[in-house]
This record gives sequence, structure tokens and C-alpha cells, in this order.
Amino acid sequence: MKRFELWMRQVLVGRVLRSCVPLVFALAWLWRRLLWRTTFIAVTGSLGKTTTTRLLAGILSTRGRTFHTVGNQNGGVLMPLNILRVRPWHRYAVIELGIDRPGAMLHPAMTVRPDVAVILDVAEVHTTGFEDLEQYTAEKAKLLDALAPGGLAVLNGDDPRVAGMAGRRHHRICLFGRSPEFDVWVEQGCSRWPERLRLLAHAGSRSFPIQTRLLGEHWMGPISAALAVTTRLGVDLQEAARAIERVQPYTARMDPIELPNGAVIVRDDYNGTVATSEASLKFLREVRAGRRLLIVTDISDSGTNRNSRLRWLAQAVSGWLDLLVIVGKSQAYGVRKAIEQGMRPDHVQGFDDLCAAAEFIAGQLRSGDLALLKGRTTDHAARLLFAQFGTVKCWDQHCGKTMLCDNCWELGFQPAGEYVPLSLGADV
Repeated sequence: MKRFELWMRQVLVGRVLRSCVPLVFALAWLWRRLLWRTTFIAVTGSLGKTTTTRLLAGILSTRGRTFHTVGNQNGGVLMPLNILRVRPWHRYAVIELGIDRPGAMLHPAMTVRPDVAVILDVAEVHTTGFEDLEQYTAEKAKLLDALAPGGLAVLNGDDPRVAGMAGRRHHRICLFGRSPEFDVWVEQGCSRWPERLRLLAHAGSRSFPIQTRLLGEHWMGPISAALAVTTRLGVDLQEAARAIERVQPYTARMDPIELPNGAVIVRDDYNGTVATSEASLKFLREVRAGRRLLIVTDISDSGTNRNSRLRWLAQAVSGWLDLLVIVGKSQAYGVRKAIEQGMRPDHVQGFDDLCAAAEFIAGQLRSGDLALLKGRTTDHAARLLFAQFGTVKCWDQHCGKTMLCDNCWELGFQPAGEYVPLSLGADV
């Protein structure tokens, strides 16, 4: 009964919020125009928006009070609610914008009316909402139409689709990426566990090495984007680099967590797209650890069916992975394909449900191991992690929530002994 009441409350709150969307946007539009002393930075892209937002907030907070999007509330009614949270004493406001269909960008972008617009990349995500990457690119580019007079467009020069937006606009342009031709560029990126990502950053004639707390070379893009924005806003490169070194990985985005037995699980269970999977598998392949394990539920935005995704996964990990654990529908097919690709049968395990997989993982992990936990948000694979610290009440196989289990009232987590959150994924 209690569960039903919670569900009904969630439905009612959702309906109320949806009915208030026009009013909330109108209030946010007006409030933004009154905040004329606050510099608004809007961040969009297919991948890396939340981490870029945190990097920007970490740097800009050294210069003045800075607001940034709560969690990853980047769409729907939650985006304008974040604008309403900005106060006149905030010198900067960093707002994350996400889209999942044609026509979704212009209204939020006009509401934010950013002084600085950051476009990170255009990748194969939201494939069910857009016909092709050209349509997706055109929608992302609408953020530049909303720039305030004299605004700055900060664009990824490494992405041809994003770089191409520069020629169609009359705003100030700043390019970032990995080429010396850009205004801000980075090189010599290295992230080999147990070491974190380090790189060399360049802005104009200045260069500075950065030792971050992030995992994976794919974060070089967000870092160069954050440096491009902040150096243009007057922050010294060395000062910005020092601020970046204090920024922690965000929850469930390449977020390392040490287990009581000495093993480490790297959470990457928020975004399960092919692009993020390729980046995290590259990281896993290069780690220095006793054993390399991959725990995976599914991959999203591939444009193929689950069997095709499992075949791709089997090919991607063959020849170097020590243990593959596949959870969910068609796991038996995935196990068979991994063995056909050359993996030993005792190095591949499949489970229909998360609870059984959690018990197996608990018996397998030992000191020195590093496991990558990969999945879609809707798979709620985080329960596999929580089960290593205690008991979990909810093992529902079909959950309609799109939130992380960390924030769910139905998780029912009971720690075994004194539980100390070891995740490095905290807000800036």
C-alpha cells in the first residue's frame, strides 16, 4: 500500500509540474532579464555536459559566487527551475541544456539567453528522437541564435559539425580541442589507472600541466572547453588549472569506488551510449590492475537491436578482458558470442537478473581488481554496487524511473556495518 501511495504521489506531482511548465518558463524568462549583472554560461552537447558544467563552476567559483545546474536537471521544467534558483549575488551561472527531439532547444535557449554558449560535440545519441546527425546538429546550433548581444560562442574545433557552426554566426568565436590551431588546446593526455588523467593545456602563449582527478582521456574535451570559457572571462590559465585539479568525478560518470575488500568498481552506469562505452572500454583496457572486469547491462543509442549490441561488445573485449559479466535480456546469447570471439568459458558469465549477478560479483572481486560497471540509467545497475556494501531491498527488473538508484526512496539499502561513502563523485 505504501508503495502505491508513493507512486500516486509521484504521478500527481508530475502532472502538476507539467501543467505549470508554461508559467515556470515565463517566470524564468523574466527573472533571467532581471539578473543583468550575472554572466550566464549555457552548456550543451551530446556527451560531457554535466562534467563540463562542474569544471566551469569549479573554476569560476574562485572568482565569485557561482551557481550551476543542480544534478543534471537539463531539460523539461527542471531547466527553468534552475534559472529561478540563481540569485542577484551570483556573479556566474552555469546552465546545462539537453535536448532529445527537434524543436527542443530554441525555447530553453531563449529563456537562458546566455552570454557564453558552449557546444561540446554532436554524437550518436537520442537516435529515436532525430532522423540523422544533420538534424541533431541543426537543433544544437540554435543555442547560438539565443546568445546575448556581444556573446561568445565556444565551439569544439575537433568536431567538424560543431566547428562548422562558426561560419554561420556573427558572434565572437573561441575554438577548443587538441590542435595548436585552436584558441585553447590540450595535448599529452594520459589516464592509466591507478593514475588519474593528466595533460598539458595551452591558451595563447601560455602553457600549464594539469593533474586531474578524472578517469579517461575522453575528458580532455570538457577540460579544454572549460579552459576556453574561463580564460576568455579573465581567469589566468594557471589559476584555472589549479581549480580543475580539485574537481571530483561526478556520480556514475567514470566514478571510482573502493570496496571494503580492496577491489575498485568504476561506475559508468548513467550513460550507456556507444560513444561512452568506447571511451570507458579504452580506459579499462589500459588500466594496471590485478584483473580487469566488465559488468554490463546494455548499450543505448546504437541504432541496432540487443543481439547486435552484444556482438559488438564481444568483439570489443575479446583478447584482453579477464572477466565479462552480462546481465539482463539475451545474456545467454552474449555469453555465447563472447566465447566465439575467443574468451574462455569460465571468463564469461551471464545472469537474467541483477540480484543473482550481485551475489556472483561479491564472490569474485578481490583486492587489486578493477571492474567497470556499465549500463543505461533505466537498467539501474547501481544496485550491483550497493549490494557490495550491504543489502538492497529493491530488485525490480522493470522500473520506469529515469533517476539513479542513489536518489530513489525505494532502494532500501541497509549497510553492513559502518557505511562510509567512498565515491569520489560529489558536486563541486
